[in-house]
Amino acid sequence: MISWWRRQRLKVTLSRTSSPNLYRSFMDQLILRNNQSSNIVAVFNAKLRFYENALEFAHAVANYMTAALDNGAGIIVFPEYFGNLLMGIAGEPIELESENTVELVQMISPILLNTYLDIFQQVSSKTDATIVAGTLAFIDNDKLVNRCFVFRRGRVIMTQDKAHLMPIEEKWRMTRGSRLGLFDVGNEKVGVLVCMDATYYEQAKILENMGARLLVVPSANPSPFYLGEQIRGAWARAQSSQLFTAQSFLVGKLGQYVLEGKAGIYAPADYTEDKSGFMALSSKYDQEELVAAELDYAKLETVRHPLSYKYQTELSKFYQSKLPLERF
Repeated sequence: MISWWRRQRLKVTLSRTSSPNLYRSFMDQLILRNNQSSNIVAVFNAKLRFYENALEFAHAVANYMTAALDNGAGIIVFPEYFGNLLMGIAGEPIELESENTVELVQMISPILLNTYLDIFQQVSSKTDATIVAGTLAFIDNDKLVNRCFVFRRGRVIMTQDKAHLMPIEEKWRMTRGSRLGLFDVGNEKVGVLVCMDATYYEQAKILENMGARLLVVPSANPSPFYLGEQIRGAWARAQSSQLFTAQSFLVGKLGQYVLEGKAGIYAPADYTEDKSGFMALSSKYDQEELVAAELDYAKLETVRHPLSYKYQTELSKFYQSKLPLERF
């Protein structure tokens, strides 16, 4: 339980570390490239680091964006829980197993959400790229949610809540997402699978049936890297739904937890010359690294074999009939 004195100190700290005045001048002067292609997607491993003030966070977002835009990316995918790296502005210890951390999220959610949205809205207003800004865990209508926000030209164009929770998220009493949506990038439709959602083929198949040809997967896997485990997610969905997938990871250590993963971009096996389904994969699993790839949707349509997955299609229809899933 956070004491009354700590609450008062927290209010003072937040007024100093989250003020828009800290980053407004930096944002006003920020210049981003605008020669990107909507067919190039960039994913990366981002370091797990809690930023002490909003300006530090804004600088980090700008640096990741600059690296992605330098690769020509028109779709940029941040990792799961990236927005919660802003929790450092509270000056409080962050422990995943502590009830105080959940209470802290409850207390600072309005400031956390407003600062996160404001910074990404300002960054996205300076480029035509579509930004999948990872996720933010916060309190919405008295419920803890893990929500992905997608930005374009200064506004939120879609949100997606995580549906399949990790045990620790269930311990936090997080609310599961129950709706699926798509957003357009050029002539193509894109869906979002938040981390664990990618390990269930039904959710991907529903999005494919809705017209998606790319699924983006912001992730933060709290376990040591093992490729055999990782490919059960985004890579497997590229095969079972016969579309492109792109996955970013949050990497680092937090208490007893080790978060590792390799950022990657995948396609159906027949799309790649070596039949591996791997288009790009970071060489590191515990350090920052960016990879990008160009997606050829016309070629994708020539190699797709969706009828080969009739069994999964029928099961996904059953799965959808049992949940209140609907398009935004």
